[in-house]
Amino acid sequence: MPALVTQNFRIHNSRQFFEMFDEGGRVGGSATSNTAVSTALSTNAYLFIGKADSWSGSFSDTTIPNPSTNTSPSADSTSNTAYSHWQDMIAAKKISSADVSHVIERHNWTSGRHYSMFTDTEVLSELLSTRTSQTLANTAGTGTTTASLFPMYVMNTSFNVYKCLYNAEVEISGVNFPKVSTVEPTAVASDAGAPAALADGYIWKYMYSISASDALKFVTSSYIPVKQIRDANALGNTGSAGGLGSSGVKNDGSDQATIEFNTVNGALDVFVVDTDGGGYKFENNLTITNSSESVTVTMANPSLTSVDDYNNFSLYFTFSGDSYVRKIVDSSYSSPNATLTLNATIPQLSGTITANVAPFATINGDGQGAEVVLTANASAANSVGGVTVVSGGNSFTRATLTVSTQGDTAHGSAATITPIIPPKGGHGYDSVAELGGFFIMINTKLTQDESGKFTTTNDFRKIGLLTDPNLDAGFTRITDAAVTQAKTFTFTSNTAAISGDIAVSQLSVGANGATGYIIDVNATSSTMTVVNVTNGANTSAGYDGKPGSFQCTTSNTASSFTGVSTSVAAITYTGGSAVLTNVANGAMQIGSGKIIYIENRAPVARAADQTEDIKLIIEF
Repeated sequence: MPALVTQNFRIHNSRQFFEMFDEGGRVGGSATSNTAVSTALSTNAYLFIGKADSWSGSFSDTTIPNPSTNTSPSADSTSNTAYSHWQDMIAAKKISSADVSHVIERHNWTSGRHYSMFTDTEVLSELLSTRTSQTLANTAGTGTTTASLFPMYVMNTSFNVYKCLYNAEVEISGVNFPKVSTVEPTAVASDAGAPAALADGYIWKYMYSISASDALKFVTSSYIPVKQIRDANALGNTGSAGGLGSSGVKNDGSDQATIEFNTVNGALDVFVVDTDGGGYKFENNLTITNSSESVTVTMANPSLTSVDDYNNFSLYFTFSGDSYVRKIVDSSYSSPNATLTLNATIPQLSGTITANVAPFATINGDGQGAEVVLTANASAANSVGGVTVVSGGNSFTRATLTVSTQGDTAHGSAATITPIIPPKGGHGYDSVAELGGFFIMINTKLTQDESGKFTTTNDFRKIGLLTDPNLDAGFTRITDAAVTQAKTFTFTSNTAAISGDIAVSQLSVGANGATGYIIDVNATSSTMTVVNVTNGANTSAGYDGKPGSFQCTTSNTASSFTGVSTSVAAITYTGGSAVLTNVANGAMQIGSGKIIYIENRAPVARAADQTEDIKLIIEF
């Protein structure tokens, strides 16, 4: 049977990954206010570095291993993902929830580009991608040209993000084509619904602003951050009065939060005029009066003077700050006024009230409350040019709009208009889902030696993510901010200086002694950090009680192993030898937790005064 894995599947998986760094804080609600519960829900994730020695085989430090090659260190085998990366792991730093964000691809608004507009019937992946060689309206809007159609959202020069709700389509030879955008969107409006069109005809919905701190951490040349402030499950949105509003714990008072809380599910905010039609009647600034609240209104000096001429027109006016749209169901004329009977009552009017009449638009669907007014086409007389939304209504998942033929003499025909169904919740309710936030960025800084846990004298070539590792000494989840995973060797009586990036071995117990690779050396404390430790084939138990492991002259507290003779504990390296007095394992239990991500890189050199800003992008 055919199957479809939707974009929502990608968003769902990215959210699950995002939430794991602080599950209790992400989901909100009183059920997770207990610290122990919140801690238990969250995942301890660490970024680790490894691979101090050069790539071998067909690879080099300038030709980074390709995961598609079966000899690559990134091959997704059990031995590789569960075991081998522990061998060259140097150190790890815990990832804070503040270091993780959904991100979307970066698209700067650029004048002269054509942009896609949101529609409910177009594939989201298409709306989020740049489509080349498209037939589009030329700059003047008088003909077509071949150009790229850019994604439906942009970031402006002030780091505000906007979503295109309408791309100023122009009808050319009976077909609508997007025009170019020439006016940068800059307004920050948190009102529900669609804003007014800009001078170029584009309608841009303000979605959110990127803060300076988020820009510093998560904005790159290719990506920008995106988030949803309110909880999707509403647990953290409840205000003190028990409703969703300004006092909700997830409402941070930002314009984005205001939009998220104010959006209306299923509101019809945008209508596209597919065909203008012709022969319709539009009249503006007509004076209307009535003597009481009723369904009857008097219109002074109408242009149409026959009985039923205004039937099936819409009557639109504003009074006391409210807008009214009514269908004229009957009309008569007695000089100099027309009497109009409406489909619903209007309040008693006072003062001079002006109204507009136009073809009446009937909206059918599974929602309610939507009201619109049709406007004339300025460049094509007696045709429909646009739609003014008086009320978007709510709860629409499908809708159609029908333009009524006007009057007893049947004015107008052939106009077709398509209502655009918004995403669930409304435009701006969930920027992550609406803008394709199925990328996660992790930004972790390695600051100098991280309180002595990270080497600053050697490089690394591998970055990975490790979740829920245990302490080396037991089955307790490790929570330290940073840890050294390389083994620490303590030595004495060295015959020559020891340095990093050389091999160390213990051959005094026979040709089959243990071996390792030195990362760095602290001459003051006579210690070295060692990775790639491999036990020898000899049967003599070492520091950890296992055959073939390194042997020490002193007892080792981790294994209660009794020390051996100086000659047996001798270790050799390039240019000299020393006596091994102690071996301390790394902080994490080898093989515990799960290695979920590996990235091979060119060598990254470190220094004592250096900070690495590491950004990982994970696509779901």
